[in-house]
Amino acid sequence: MRRSKTTNTLVIVSDYTKGIYHDKWIGGVLHFTGMGKTGDQDINWAQNATLAACGRNGVDIHLFEVMNAGEYIYCGRIELVDKPYTDIQPGEDGIDRKVWMFPIRPVPDNDVEKPTMFVFKDMDDFKTRGKNVDEEYMRMIAEQKKSGKKVAEKPALPISVAPPVPPRSAVVVPPEIVGKQVKHKAYGEGTITEVTDTIIVVSFNSVGEKKLGYEVCIKNKLIEFV
Repeated sequence: MRRSKTTNTLVIVSDYTKGIYHDKWIGGVLHFTGMGKTGDQDINWAQNATLAACGRNGVDIHLFEVMNAGEYIYCGRIELVDKPYTDIQPGEDGIDRKVWMFPIRPVPDNDVEKPTMFVFKDMDDFKTRGKNVDEEYMRMIAEQKKSGKKVAEKPALPISVAPPVPPRSAVVVPPEIVGKQVKHKAYGEGTITEVTDTIIVVSFNSVGEKKLGYEVCIKNKLIEFV
């Protein structure tokens, strides 16, 4: 995960080629593993906390997937569709540890590219077929590295291609809102002090200055003008 405070965005990457994190698409929802390669993960640490607060903190989250090493496929903005939960996965050192799983879905809910081996109809399907899928995928990658072929060229790994998503209309932040009083669901009352493109800067009475995505705040009713 990579956070930009300048643009108030978080980029998350689901990389199936490294075998460290075990992400799965179940019933159209990506169960995404949090940050931390060894030892138990902490939901309140670094960008795990940012992702957990998705929808309340004004941060736009964007998803990329990697099915061939070094090739990043943009899947769009995402939303958290259920509460994060814990699971047991092996760490980078091979020792089982507690990880946090984040159920997320692209916005809008488009048919983004997915590695079919990691797509399951529902949780029962995952329990039936998904036990050893990570090991099988890593073996396939190792074999194809020897042969010089890409994973996507393997017939056993068909890819569903997403239809083009129509461009979103530009967000216009009215400059006259500078100086207006607002109330944020998490931060309380404050004053808008600056507008830069789609970002508003708010000086809150309780937590000081925060940069917020105007569209996210309005769409999710995170702020209201008072």
